[in-house]
Amino acid sequence: MKEISRRQQEILSFIRGHIEEYGTSPTLAEIADAFSFSAAAAHYAVEALVRKGAVEKVDGKNRTLKLREDEREIRENVAIPLYMGEPSPSELMCKAAGSEYLVARKTARSGAYAFVVRSESMRDAGIIPGDIAIMSEDISSLKDGDIVLADSGEGNESMELRRYRKLPGYVLLIPDNAIMGIRKSNSVKVYGILAAIRRDYGLSSAWT
Repeated sequence: MKEISRRQQEILSFIRGHIEEYGTSPTLAEIADAFSFSAAAAHYAVEALVRKGAVEKVDGKNRTLKLREDEREIRENVAIPLYMGEPSPSELMCKAAGSEYLVARKTARSGAYAFVVRSESMRDAGIIPGDIAIMSEDISSLKDGDIVLADSGEGNESMELRRYRKLPGYVLLIPDNAIMGIRKSNSVKVYGILAAIRRDYGLSSAWT
């Protein structure tokens, strides 16, 4: 690998951290946002790292980068079910996703699934339609304030992301959206805790 500048080292560290945390390389938009670059400057920065041998494109795609000094490629990722919208309890029980999403192996270790957000229930928390929510099925560490996908037990409401709060005798499912009401129930069933949010800028803009 050729010598790289301090700024290029910072970008390389960002790419490495993103791959370790999420299992995929960041998009050009994410790199641009992290370093207050324009999209063109982010593209140029990635191309410079490719020319210097710090990273390489997988199948020639800008979206999929591999660190040259790290041979753990995308093949080490794990495919989890991907639902095109907030899944229902029956869909989760049947694993009827119809698609898959790649995440880092450590993310999927305790069981995981993902879905494309359609609800605006967590809009004020920065989670918008088109985002991909990665959920952990391990709810053993569930605590107040966690963002969950839960069934209120009322039988006539779809599930959506909300904050969990347990009180004596009942649970509150609280949206981060002032125009939506709080759900209160004594028969809440939690189907997952939010582990991560991924954003495909093209997909998000299509939903908004």
